[in-house]
Amino acid sequence: MPPLRVFIVAGEISGDMQAADLVDHLRRRDPGISLVGVGGARMAACGVRCLMDSTTWGVIGHVDPILRLRTYLRRLARVVAAIRAERPDVLVLVDFPAFNLRVAERLGGLVPVAYYSPPLVSVRKGDRARRIARLRMRLLATLRPEAEAYAAAGADVTFVGHPGADLPGHAPDPPQARRTLGLPQGDPVVGLLPGSRLQEIRAHLPVMLRAAVLIAEAEPKTAFVLPVPAEEIRRAVEPLTEDHRPRIHVVNEIYAAMRAADVLVTATGTATIEAAALGVPMVAVYRLPLVSWLIATRIVAVRHAALPNILARREIVPELLQDRFTAPAVAAAATRLLRDQDRRETMRRDLLAVAAGLGPPGAAGRAAEEVLRLGGSVASGAIGR
Repeated sequence: MPPLRVFIVAGEISGDMQAADLVDHLRRRDPGISLVGVGGARMAACGVRCLMDSTTWGVIGHVDPILRLRTYLRRLARVVAAIRAERPDVLVLVDFPAFNLRVAERLGGLVPVAYYSPPLVSVRKGDRARRIARLRMRLLATLRPEAEAYAAAGADVTFVGHPGADLPGHAPDPPQARRTLGLPQGDPVVGLLPGSRLQEIRAHLPVMLRAAVLIAEAEPKTAFVLPVPAEEIRRAVEPLTEDHRPRIHVVNEIYAAMRAADVLVTATGTATIEAAALGVPMVAVYRLPLVSWLIATRIVAVRHAALPNILARREIVPELLQDRFTAPAVAAAATRLLRDQDRRETMRRDLLAVAAGLGPPGAAGRAAEEVLRLGGSVASGAIGR
């Protein structure tokens, strides 16, 4: 029997990381599997034959994609053409909703599709879940409310759990993390996570760095750590941080940096749920272009932006969004947490309670089993056969 041929499409650095974990589990279960796709260095290191590097393809908001429409359409055409040329048995889409949904629509049921970490629908108004359900993909939801919303819309959905549930078993403990990163053991540490898209770096990091100055004035012994999960992010942050005072420790290890921190200042998104899984107190921030923000306020159906707050249906983590995201506000919120151990411990307990709902460890393994099951259930799933 010929090997199962799987094509994976992941975008941005976070998608590359998530897809690489999935690939590792696919290979464990089927060592002969053939893997090709669109992604980044982590996927390639796991043995995927990467045809294009998509780690810098991310956009934010609703205006940015329009401004980059020609580039977007050109990339979409190239990816769809590559999938057709490779004739996979299964297509696996990983996150990256603005792009991957268009890929699924263009292929129109010509190849079986598994979507790992499909677009969020429970937080939005409208019938997005029903429209995605009509694409007849197998959805591998990583959040329970998402699985429930998709099931109610008639989608083929399985709750596989969130990969963040694996982090407590793999990340170093705080003292070890600080030793690894060269951070002081007894002094406060603040982690800065502006996001993994270049647009987020530009929007968030300058404000975070001004806040670091104010935090250091209030708490002079505070150390600051900034993880950069990819070389292109390092190139973006180093001009802003290399001569900064207080010193910003720029490191590669994102989860060690989270563990080392007493408090994180982080962009809303995946990092907030990962920090919740590790029980690290945080301040969540985000700034969109104005038009994108106005559109977002009309389509969201929830009051909060940070995933721990959305899942808890209340504010556990302070959120500083748009005009409220200023250096003095960030510094005040972070300093308040640094100085109040009881407040930090209460937030830690609340975050761990949210993380308990992410499912047991092993999400990527369960997702891999679903992909292989989909491949095994189709006698002839490749395009043109």
